[in-house]
Amino acid sequence: MKIKFSSDSTCDMPKHFVQEFDVSILPLIVTLGENEYLDGVNVQPDDLYAYVKQSGNLPKTAARSVDAYKQYFLKLLKKADVVVHCGIGAKLSACYENACAAAREIGEDKVIVVDSKALSVGISLVILSGASAYRAGASLQEVVENIKNAADNVQSSFVVDRLDYLHKGGRCSKFTFSVATFLRIKPRLEVVDGLLINTGKEVGPYKSVVLKYVDAILKKYDKPRKDLCLIAHTKMDESIVNSVVEYLKSKNIFEHIEVTYAGSVITSHCGEGTLGILYINDGKN
Repeated sequence: MKIKFSSDSTCDMPKHFVQEFDVSILPLIVTLGENEYLDGVNVQPDDLYAYVKQSGNLPKTAARSVDAYKQYFLKLLKKADVVVHCGIGAKLSACYENACAAAREIGEDKVIVVDSKALSVGISLVILSGASAYRAGASLQEVVENIKNAADNVQSSFVVDRLDYLHKGGRCSKFTFSVATFLRIKPRLEVVDGLLINTGKEVGPYKSVVLKYVDAILKKYDKPRKDLCLIAHTKMDESIVNSVVEYLKSKNIFEHIEVTYAGSVITSHCGEGTLGILYINDGKN
């Protein structure tokens, strides 16, 4: 049986994984003013930064329609027996429901939609878990169960340097924005039970904050799979990213650590200076 793995552009999957595991990516919609674009196709994060700087407004993002999902899945099925789709978490976007509706129209034996319960490269980790199992000879049922287990255990978190995008988007008050900026408070965001929530904060220069964040996450989620940790970030000083990579390597936990940029949808909501370490937390101590 030929299985085709699929996601949407919020997964921020490194290109070599997309190619290696033949993962199809459906781009979501990004709106700048009156113009609509497709994430990663004709709009990139730098375009968003320029738009916000010029207009003072935030980009808007939108899910694809049920019909768009249907046409997309039907195209994939021309070269596969079944599509296994795993996009942004069900509680974070209408994407999941629209994909499910399209699957029902086509036939849920042909299109299987799994809730990643994650965002950004957390989604990638969930898909790669299933794709690796398929490559090792797992059946369709085993692949789906593998993906569901990974989704239940994926650790998706970020630390945010600048709050201006969260403030503009109504996700923090003007008072909180002003105080946090003055005191150099950096919020820690985690996906918990499928929702992105503020679970803590770090204080100080960002280069030290990111390392405190790494320690806090590794302590809280202390059973990581050893094979892979993905670091996703928006625009920031490369020396900060490199310091996180080296710090993680010094822990001797992960066999492979890889860095990737967050795409336009994720950038639209958090802006510059956001970084996350993500991994699946169902390993052994």
